[in-house]
Formats: sequence, structure tokens, C-alpha cells
Amino acid sequence: MAELRDLAVSLGFTDVETYLQSGNLIFNTKLDGQKVAGQLSSAIAQTFGYPDVAVLVLSESDLTATVDGNPFVASGADLKKLHVTFASKAVDSEAFSKLDLGRFQPDQAILGPKAIYVYCPNGYGTTKLNNAFFEKKLGIVATTRNWQTVNQLIQKVRG
Repeated sequence: MAELRDLAVSLGFTDVETYLQSGNLIFNTKLDGQKVAGQLSSAIAQTFGYPDVAVLVLSESDLTATVDGNPFVASGADLKKLHVTFASKAVDSEAFSKLDLGRFQPDQAILGPKAIYVYCPNGYGTTKLNNAFFEKKLGIVATTRNWQTVNQLIQKVRG
């Protein structure tokens, strides 16, 4: 993670921090998210030799909207069973509605603005509603974080 942080600094990002060993970076830049994602992906490939690394960039407002909009929190769900699958682009709501998610009960997923909220009462390790499922079925690049990590990231972003 120190090497990833140093790479981000070398690209001109400021106030760069990492969060645990999660692959998450927190930084400031005036560049838009797509440009940042492209720069980081290319730099990771050149520096570490990992081609085709997908990089997702969320603004503070994106992350805030995701945290504030989680319908499972409002319904009193067990926070330890919540996850967020962040998508590289807006998920087509029609495609999402065709996933027949009822067959995966008791696990549930609800589409948010730039994320999919996932509730797994028996644990994320056993769900079929995982990152790979959403990537394959929705044609997106995605990354999933547990609710605790999402909240820790927003706290770090807010300072």
C-alpha cells in the first residue's frame, strides 16, 4: 500500500492516504474521475506490471450519497451483514430489474445511484450476489466493500 500511495503522489495527487490493505486510496485532485481512473490504471500497469487493472473513482459526494442512501440501514438491518458493490458506471435499472433477485433469498440487493446495496444475513462469503455476479450479469466493472469499510472511508474523506 505504501508503493500505491507513492505512485498516487507521483501523479500529482495530494493528501494521499491508503486504507488498510483494501486497495483504497483517498486523495485530492482537480481532475475528473475518468481521467484519474485512466492515469492510475496506466501507472499501475507500468509500475507494478498488472495490465488491465480496473480503477473506480468516487468523489466525496458520490460516497456521501451512497452512505446516506442505503435503504437497509433505514430498515434496521444488521450493519455487519451489509455490503456495497460500487459500479464503474451507472447500472441500467431495467437490466437490474431482470436479475430475478428473489431466487437468492434471504440475500437481497437494491440498486442505488452508483452502487448496489447488498444484504447477506448469512454472510457475504456464501452469497451468489457477489461482485462477480453483478459484473457478469450487468456488464460492469465493480468492487465490493463491507459497510464498515465504506463508513471508515467516508470518515477519512471528511477528515
